[in-house]
Amino acid sequence: MRQFLKKAWEIYAPFRSKLMGVFLFIAASQALALTSPYFQGMLIDNVIQKRPLLRAFWILGVVFIVYIFQNVVVAYYREIFEIKNLDFAIQEYANKKTMEKVLSLSVGQHISQNSAVKESIVSKGQHSMTSLAYTLAYDVLPIIVQVVFMVGALLYMSWLLGVVVIVGIILFAWRIVTDNLKIQKPLKKAEKMSHDNARLRGEIYRNAELILINSQGKRAAKDSTDSLHRVNTEYQNIWLGYMPKAFIRPTIVGATRLAVMAISLVFVYRGDYSPGHLVIFWSWSADALSKIGQISGLQRRLVEMYASVKKYFELLDMEPSVKVIPNPVRPENFLGRIEFKNVTFEYPSRDREPDVDEEDSESVKAGKETGPALEDVSFTIEPGQTVAFVGESGAGKTTVIHALLRAEDVTKGQITIDGHDLRVLDLNYFRQQVGLVEQNVPMFDDTLRQNIVYSLNGQASQITEEKLNQIAEMACIDRFFERLERGFDTFIGERGIKLSGGERQRVGIARALIKDPKILIFDEATSNLDSQNEADIRESIEKASKGRTTIIIAHRFSTIRSADKIVVFDKARVVGQGTHDELMLICPEYQRLVYHQMTSE
Repeated sequence: MRQFLKKAWEIYAPFRSKLMGVFLFIAASQALALTSPYFQGMLIDNVIQKRPLLRAFWILGVVFIVYIFQNVVVAYYREIFEIKNLDFAIQEYANKKTMEKVLSLSVGQHISQNSAVKESIVSKGQHSMTSLAYTLAYDVLPIIVQVVFMVGALLYMSWLLGVVVIVGIILFAWRIVTDNLKIQKPLKKAEKMSHDNARLRGEIYRNAELILINSQGKRAAKDSTDSLHRVNTEYQNIWLGYMPKAFIRPTIVGATRLAVMAISLVFVYRGDYSPGHLVIFWSWSADALSKIGQISGLQRRLVEMYASVKKYFELLDMEPSVKVIPNPVRPENFLGRIEFKNVTFEYPSRDREPDVDEEDSESVKAGKETGPALEDVSFTIEPGQTVAFVGESGAGKTTVIHALLRAEDVTKGQITIDGHDLRVLDLNYFRQQVGLVEQNVPMFDDTLRQNIVYSLNGQASQITEEKLNQIAEMACIDRFFERLERGFDTFIGERGIKLSGGERQRVGIARALIKDPKILIFDEATSNLDSQNEADIRESIEKASKGRTTIIIAHRFSTIRSADKIVVFDKARVVGQGTHDELMLICPEYQRLVYHQMTSE
């Protein structure tokens, strides 16, 4: 709880003064609320003591003025203040903090964690954080202020009645704390189940095409429904078990009110106070205790929001596994020389996700060692050189690219770029010098233009149509340009569904080329393409590679035979380096790869 409060204090830091403004409005409103019972008591004494009727009307006039000031003037300006300073600002700030944190995590952390779980934690946590702020500011805080004022007034009028109410409030609060402690663990389990359900639904949405093609729609719907039912049953059991304990608290409130009524009656019968004071005492104590009772109604929401926000705070507290040093190096002349020096790289078996319980963390840590994905790998790529990586699936080729792009830091050894250790380079600057074309090119549901210029870091407006046409020609986009109804401004659909696989590859090449990178990487860019598309992409690669350091990962040797150097991987190690002709003479692993491809075609 202490850590939670500390984090909440940090998150809400920009709004402390504004929340103080809300507090002042609430304090003014609740102070005015004290006067109504007081004036009612005065009216009763006025009638009993048969004082002039005019005095009673004067009191009624004061009551009306106070009512208007409290419920119109103060309430109006409070609403204006809240709308202008809090209602939307907290939501925007929470979104800003979330995006900054999520996008500060390393590529490796994003790869190893389920996106649907992260989305569930963020959406529930961010919504709950905003709702929690509103609930505390607009519901809980007014209750606390009113109770403090009412109890203070009671203590001023009669210390005994004030003490009785304080004891009742303490007992009530003690029950809330003890009841909450008992449901913390079950709620954590239910929250974990909720994230598992989000993971399942995310997989169904992501693989809807696969599900429908394989006639598994009913099964997927049933799996999702059953999963949600288990989550709801868990929450239902928690709250059904909690309710009998929760209904003990109204007994405490009722007993406290009865005690106040009894004691105040004795006071009036003894002549210590007037009958009007009886109304004042009963009203103030009833208001204070009824407000405390309202917290019971808010508690379920508060507890659920607390659980979601706590999980969200764990995400915000995650440290990026890749960190940029202060004052990183930004080489003036970027040449693109790459050297791996005895590099060993190990993937964790499962990076700790923000929905892993504290008690599970040791088992996660214990399961980290899964063997190196790269082991003692060394090679050099000179500026402007085209180098191909080959090997069986799982041999370590794509891991080299992850290490080069610093998706995660290497376990041992060193990667240097133009003689600089990769870990001292400005990471954003370095990645701007690298163009990557993957096997499955990511696409936004936007126009062709926006998908091409996305990598320009806000400078897309500086790209002329002439430059765009030039890039399109280099990437062979001009081969299918005529069928696009609006040219570069054609919407290509979610994941680029309106384009074929080969066309998406060409868009990926154009996106890489548009930022004029010094290093180009093609990771299986020609896989799963027919011979015509492969030839087109190969032509695009040849055009794009001129004057650039180029890395090509491919299974088809037609794509890599002309490379300046071929690096052969086998079981996480480099087992051969040289040209195609050299390797055919000296590298058995390369010979086997070539033979297998020739016999499979």
